[in-house]
Amino acid sequence: MNQSVAAATEEQTAVVETLNIDINQINTLNQQGVANLNETLKDCAALSQQAGRLKQLVDSFKI
Repeated sequence: MNQSVAAATEEQTAVVETLNIDINQINTLNQQGVANLNETLKDCAALSQQAGRLKQLVDSFKI
């Protein structure tokens, strides 16, 4: 009986350790995703400004 409990405890410990590793990997990927999103938002804002400036320049050529 004690051996069964000990074996089950070891198995549960291994599963918890694996889950911990997986959760940490998910957290890392999530942080990378947030960083990528923030960079994309900055790039979109810059592109929007450039498009606005280009529109102003093109509009100046209209007769």
